[in-house]
Amino acid sequence: MSLMLNKITGPYYCQVALTLCMQARELCAAGECKKVSEICSVVSNMCTGNNFNVCSKESSLCKEVSKNCLSGRNSSGCHLSREVCTEARKICAQNNIINGG
Repeated sequence: MSLMLNKITGPYYCQVALTLCMQARELCAAGECKKVSEICSVVSNMCTGNNFNVCSKESSLCKEVSKNCLSGRNSSGCHLSREVCTEARKICAQNNIINGG
């Protein structure tokens, strides 16, 4: 993606990804692991759309969460997913609206 186009679309992708991230966290608390996995996969792809180094790392972490969520609620993979999700949110440069635990 060209640098100019990235400057225009990047913030939009970030805001949509953060909104989806909040939805995924709510679904995770409700035990909807498959839906969480699907959303985190989409978030991972959206983060890939930005050419910033931190977004690449965040994308990898969200992809890991997506895979781990498939192991089911209260599994070790589920608990690991929560930790990895927290790490992804911490490194997100646009994370000024998600600051809960």
